[in-house]
Amino acid sequence: MKREEIQIRDPFVLVENGIYYLIGTTGSDPWGGGSDLQLFVSRDLEEFEKRGVLVTDGSLSSYKNIWAPELHEYRGKYYLIVSADRKDVGRGCFIYVSDRVDGDYKMLTEKYVTPAGWGCLDATLFVFENKPYLCFSNEWMTPITKDGDGSLYLAELSGDLTELIGEPKKIVSGKNSGIAIEVRDKTGTVKGYIAEGPYLYEEDGNIVLLWSTVGKSGYTVIKSVSRNGVFGNYEFDRIVFEEDGGHCMCFTDLKGNRYLTLHQPNDTPNERMKIFPF
Repeated sequence: MKREEIQIRDPFVLVENGIYYLIGTTGSDPWGGGSDLQLFVSRDLEEFEKRGVLVTDGSLSSYKNIWAPELHEYRGKYYLIVSADRKDVGRGCFIYVSDRVDGDYKMLTEKYVTPAGWGCLDATLFVFENKPYLCFSNEWMTPITKDGDGSLYLAELSGDLTELIGEPKKIVSGKNSGIAIEVRDKTGTVKGYIAEGPYLYEEDGNIVLLWSTVGKSGYTVIKSVSRNGVFGNYEFDRIVFEEDGGHCMCFTDLKGNRYLTLHQPNDTPNERMKIFPF
């Protein structure tokens, strides 16, 4: 199938052995049940085929809002990070592991790797100086600060990725970003500011954080930069994209070119994967 035929939110690309592996929030019910965790493969980023569903053991059958899956290779294994929600435990992020990129993923533990009771989503793995870190969103609907501040947190992970080490540090505040506008839930009673969809990488000795919010022109991607380490001050650098698209990540293609991918527009069922030189 053509890339533009795939309805997808939160696209994530892993490049391995000459193949592009694409996963995201796909399927017929992205907002309710959430992603079907279907893996797509391509050799040219234009024509894709379905490779299979990554989680088939029923471990997510009691969860909804299965969102924003990511695939990472780390120390010879493949890790699937995914957000989920269940009434008795709230929203959080699981990590799965496999010896193969294209299947047989099993939960590392049967509990969220994100803090219990926080209401977390969109976790991403970042490896810096051989140490793993987890960056994630504490969503605006259940902010631990109780003030409507959807925000991004960063914490070190244990070497086996099973748990956080130390207290997470807030690195971005949606409420205080100067870009996010106030949003409300469907009932109009809960309001707050969005900071979600983080992705980190190193550039010129600094750490770059790409993240998404809702601004005046719709879904928006922002670039923030820390010049003083992984737990440093992530200062606003620029708006990367403000045409109602977001939840991005970066990858390098088979020719060595760097690209940014995100979904646009930010409405269902029209969202599609878009790719831009970066």
